[in-house]
Formats: sequence, structure tokens, C-alpha cells
Amino acid sequence: MAKIGCTCGHTIRDQTDSLPYKASLLRDVDRDPFFDWLIEETQSFVDAAQRGTVDAWLLEKGYGPGYVALNLTHGHILHDHIHSKYLEYERDVYECTNCGRVLIETSQPNNFASFSPDVQAAKNLLSD
Repeated sequence: MAKIGCTCGHTIRDQTDSLPYKASLLRDVDRDPFFDWLIEETQSFVDAAQRGTVDAWLLEKGYGPGYVALNLTHGHILHDHIHSKYLEYERDVYECTNCGRVLIETSQPNNFASFSPDVQAAKNLLSD
């Protein structure tokens, strides 16, 4: 997403990484399924690496021959694999730098519910 409008009229921009007003949310109901998947997939990858069958593992997991041909390190492969799964679970959270309102992505991608702080002094919660 490039930008989102806050109800105060401010435009929240998301055009780079490491934004101090952006976070990701992993719902409690998704935490255990995600980490259970992580344990299983990591062990599966380690087993494939020990057998020397990482290429076959990647193809079995749905990666194409072009990805396999990149010959990435085990760390980069695991990063990509874990990150893509994490993106299925996480929701984006933004804090308006103008009014402090927090916008949380709903189950519909790029759709947000917003919540305002009880006191104006509660701004910059994500950058602390």
C-alpha cells in the first residue's frame, strides 16, 4: 500500500521500510498455528538440507525452478519461506502522526478500523 487516509485528514504514507509509525500485528489466535507451522517447516528444511535435497524440498513447497536456480543460502531460503507465511497471518497497524489514531487492518486487505487515544499525550506509541 502506498498511502492511507486518516479520518483527521492526514495522509499516512507507506512507501519505504522501517517506518516508525507502522507495526505488524499477529493475533493471539494465530500465534500458536504460526509457530507450530514454523517448527514443522524448519525441521523439514533441516532434514532436506542434511540429505542434500533442498532443491526437491523447494519444488515440493511450490517454489519454481527459477527460485531454485538462484542458489540462495539456507538462511535466505528460510527467511523467504517464513516471511511469506508470516504475511498470511499478520495485519498492518499504522499510527497517524498527526492525531495519534491507530489504524488496524481488518480481515479484508487494505481495509482499516481506526481507534483514537483517550488522551492526546498518547501519541507516538509505535515509535517509542
